[in-house]
Amino acid sequence: MNYAILVADDDDGVRKSHLLAIKQAAKKLKAKIETIETENSVKTREMIHDKKFDLIIIDNDFKDEEVKGRLPGIAILQMARKDGPNTDTPIIFCSGEVYETLRPMAEKFRAEYLAKANYKLEDFSNMLIEKLKDSK
Repeated sequence: MNYAILVADDDDGVRKSHLLAIKQAAKKLKAKIETIETENSVKTREMIHDKKFDLIIIDNDFKDEEVKGRLPGIAILQMARKDGPNTDTPIIFCSGEVYETLRPMAEKFRAEYLAKANYKLEDFSNMLIEKLKDSK
């Protein structure tokens, strides 16, 4: 089976970590997984609006203040749920921020919240497998 995953985070190290977990998941699923990476909120919003994904992993705080039209990840999540090809796509909202309201906001828009501080590669890989199986 083939899958497409969007990995949206401004931190190159975090994206690489996500890609390692995706590689593990692909091996366990015996599947081909196409990954598309974005590093700013504007490009992320465009990709979510333009292409159907089987899973989206999105950060909240893109460090792209200089980019016109920038948005926090939570706003992009809300937009994805409102219209476009990913209204029902599983989304993992992976953030380093620990605001009390962030988790409930992500869950309100049907996203799984994952704190970057508690990130374990094996657990994340298993979460990806579960979400990908749910997407088909």
